[in-house]
Amino acid sequence: MNLVAIATDRNRHLAVRIKRPGERRSISRSATRALDVLEAFGTARRPLRAIEIARLLDLTPSTANQLLKTMADSAHLLFDARTKTYRPSPRLAAIACWITETYGLDSRMSDLVRDVQARTGFVATVAMQSDLFMQVIELCGGEGAGGERGLKISLFGSAIGSAFLSTLDDAEVRRLADRARVPRGELPEVLATLARIRDTGHAAGPTAGSDICSIAMPLPAQVLRGQAVLGLAGPAGAMDAQIDAYATLMRAAIARWITTGQSVPEG
Repeated sequence: MNLVAIATDRNRHLAVRIKRPGERRSISRSATRALDVLEAFGTARRPLRAIEIARLLDLTPSTANQLLKTMADSAHLLFDARTKTYRPSPRLAAIACWITETYGLDSRMSDLVRDVQARTGFVATVAMQSDLFMQVIELCGGEGAGGERGLKISLFGSAIGSAFLSTLDDAEVRRLADRARVPRGELPEVLATLARIRDTGHAAGPTAGSDICSIAMPLPAQVLRGQAVLGLAGPAGAMDAQIDAYATLMRAAIARWITTGQSVPEG
């Protein structure tokens, strides 16, 4: 399932650019895997055996063992020979504290996207700005269907990008549009579109060349410093007539998540 949607029918001429993780030739796969290992511990919240990490990250046992031994050798992980488990070492405490201070105690987005996905059956994402793109940092329901964490979607022309741009003032939008080489003659329509999104509280529209529709809305300012967007993507036939209803559902999920600190999926 493609997670990208044009913000409105009027600005279909704005080309949407997509960058997938690993496209750059200079990328270090080993570094990415090491960070994936640390994230796995954050999700599990307990020591893990090598075989568990291999299964979680879809690694061969030999690759997982080599990676874990390297991370233990550098003191980023600690190994318990009795239980044959690994756990993060206190060496990581400083960065963990800094991340918490930066994004708050409710920085885990997985609860929110799982809640929205469970209540809709569609792909739910959280994305943050990365220069002239929005980058997916969390999702549920999209793996293997065109969606993945790390996916970058251009700010201009996409529903996710439009939702984020609506949080900025016109001067900042103009600055970004200039960097993105958006023709100046198209800026009035871009600004008008963003004004409509501010009024409704969400952006919505179809994906060019497919039958997928997306809805996106900015997360409140207290979440990830107001730099994140919640998105929902599904079949246009199922979403088109109920965009407002799904937008209301998304707002309710956000409110629950902020109030309780976690969202509990239905069922």
